[in-house]
Amino acid sequence: RGARVLDRGCGVGRHAVPLARMGLRVVGGDIAPSGLAACAARMEEADLSPLLVRHDMAHLPFADGLFDGLLAFHVVYHTTLAGLRATLAEIRRVLRAGGWLYLTFLGRLEENIARRRADVARGVCREVEPFTFIYLREIRDDKDIPHHYCDEAELRELLSGFEVEALVPVHTEYVDDDGSRHAGLHYHVQARRPAASNEQPVTSNQQPA
Repeated sequence: RGARVLDRGCGVGRHAVPLARMGLRVVGGDIAPSGLAACAARMEEADLSPLLVRHDMAHLPFADGLFDGLLAFHVVYHTTLAGLRATLAEIRRVLRAGGWLYLTFLGRLEENIARRRADVARGVCREVEPFTFIYLREIRDDKDIPHHYCDEAELRELLSGFEVEALVPVHTEYVDDDGSRHAGLHYHVQARRPAASNEQPVTSNQQPA
């Protein structure tokens, strides 16, 4: 109780509310004003005092080592590979030594990558770099923003600045409205920023708030 936690990409507050009820000091961060407004309303309904900040995930407006923990559920992969590196550097920076994080990443499935590249050939999607896709029109499931797909080797390299405690592939399946079957893969990662004596310097151009 009393630990300070950043819910990065808090959205409507589905994690911020239960974490605050557990006695954690939760800061909700998101780039979408509509999500922050919905999160504030949900926290107020739960008789909680919201502390919400609008920011880009690669530029966190917080002091070094401010947070004991950080959660980013289905958030950090909405960028390019360079954006992922910048985001993870910022996460490291704002976590205290030994602070924990829980992140999810999109995993590569051959059938999904093939489907994305078929859409590229049809002219409705763009592969802006290997395994990063942006759709060129509005469709469901926020595909009109970047989605980067990692394999496990790339993900472990991205996480080299952290002590990884668990890296779990989670497979899902669903049937679309037209009856077509889809499969999904997310990696769920639990890790820590190393203790100060074990870590390399954090490289980020973000100044402490």
